[in-house]
Amino acid sequence: MKKHIYFITLFLIISGFTFGQSQRLVLLEHFTQASCGPCATYNPAINTMLNQNPDKFTAVMYHTSWPGYDPMYNHNTIDNGARTTYYGVNSVPNSVLDGNVYNGHPNGWNISTVNNRYAVPSPFDIQIHHELSPDQSIIYTNMLIHATEDASFDMKAYLAVIEKHIHFNNPPGSNGETDFYNVLKKLVPTKSGIILPAFEADDYMIIQTEWEHQNVYEEDELATIGFIQRTNNKEIQQAANSSTNALTPLHANDAEILEINNISVYNCLGVLHPVVTIRNNGSENLTSLSLHYSVNGGDEMTHQWTGNLGFLDKEEIQLDEISFEILDENTLEVSSDATNGIGDDYVKNDVLLHNFAEAIHTSDQIRLVIITDQAPEETTWEVINSTGEVILSGGPYTDPGTLHQEYYDVPVADCYKFIIYDSGNNGLCCENGTGAWGLYDADGNVELATGGIFANRDSVNFERGGFTGITQKSVNHEISVFPNPTNHSTNISLTLKKDESIRYSLFNLLGETIKTYDYGILKPGNSNLPINLAEINPGVYYLNISIGNAVYTEKLILSK
Repeated sequence: MKKHIYFITLFLIISGFTFGQSQRLVLLEHFTQASCGPCATYNPAINTMLNQNPDKFTAVMYHTSWPGYDPMYNHNTIDNGARTTYYGVNSVPNSVLDGNVYNGHPNGWNISTVNNRYAVPSPFDIQIHHELSPDQSIIYTNMLIHATEDASFDMKAYLAVIEKHIHFNNPPGSNGETDFYNVLKKLVPTKSGIILPAFEADDYMIIQTEWEHQNVYEEDELATIGFIQRTNNKEIQQAANSSTNALTPLHANDAEILEINNISVYNCLGVLHPVVTIRNNGSENLTSLSLHYSVNGGDEMTHQWTGNLGFLDKEEIQLDEISFEILDENTLEVSSDATNGIGDDYVKNDVLLHNFAEAIHTSDQIRLVIITDQAPEETTWEVINSTGEVILSGGPYTDPGTLHQEYYDVPVADCYKFIIYDSGNNGLCCENGTGAWGLYDADGNVELATGGIFANRDSVNFERGGFTGITQKSVNHEISVFPNPTNHSTNISLTLKKDESIRYSLFNLLGETIKTYDYGILKPGNSNLPINLAEINPGVYYLNISIGNAVYTEKLILSK
């Protein structure tokens, strides 16, 4: 998990609260452009309406790539483009009210439209706090979502960092506008939003993000607008503006288990050294807590913590080593009680589970792929055997954004741990350039693990022993995608036993189709089919490969 991004899901119904619907703040998502003549006609009236009705609706202004030059679009083409595509906007100006209440030309809505939507209660209250770092280079945002009634549908939360007012002495585009309001700067942590769970009344969730801002004209004009959107029909459930006022805690004694770290995706040692992050979500300082942990329902261990954490303060705790019998699938459970020696006011955030699997067996050779970020000198790695001896190591690197691929012999049967380090404490992806890493069994081309988003280290266990060839591919087809990760192109290597039609589709994490290609019908034998990715933005994708009626899916990491 990226160090600077934390999000916490907390569930419970607590007595003492009055449940009911909440007052809605309507969200306007307005699409405009500095070289759009009609935009200059309609935008002033929209801005006046916003200024006169701040308690009824708020707005995020997205700038599009057409019809001409617009520096505010150029400052963030990805996020502006994502929301433009999401709503199917193909002309500007275009207004979208609460996701699906209205979508079209701004002459089709007015304050009456807003009032009618404002009268519809919301199932959520939202608090948002923002602040700048002392040097004003980073904006920190805390968003507290509090359900005031049950909400069991699929939905996401979005946080839009905006610049409230941008003034140009001379028009930046061709339409004469010099003043722009609520301009989108960044969707944090990403344009994809954060998947929310189903809520019962009085459940809440805190989302924390930070962004080292770029292309900002006036730091003092930065703020954040947060909103909740249903995924099936795009309806906005609630929106809120940020302020510099601190969040108001919902409970007095409320300790939360925030994260479990230092656990590999795979394990072959039967030993864990968990690192647990706790956080104080209560108004009272957190001074003591009991932590209990076990694996697969086995013997429980206890750690007594003492300290002094204020509201939203957190601390990492190194737990003692725990041994267990390895199963195919394993679960570490960490729970807490005795908050401040009294008890916790919100017990559903007192348990956190971490799942991991038995380590994959490899042959006697591994393949390591590293795509460096913009600080390659920060990246090193090592492979450690079961006695703690470093048998392989590499880095630091010198060239940013470069694909490195090496094969290494692992001659002795043992349980190994691969660890990749980043001395800059920000991983390989994404604020410091889009890098990635992948570890594979070289003979079977089996993925042991891939990554890129981490803080100072990431790791995986693998076992050199009787090779099992764990793979999701059918025995009917021999198929691999290589290189992966990649920075500009990859190849589908396959062996056919008969004539087959071959095609592929590339999808992003939202399920949107990015690229498709039909190779037609290929003859039996070996084929190496190139995929050009030069025009695709860096990120994580899924590649669906169709061979006749069979479909295979590969995760594809693309770096530039």
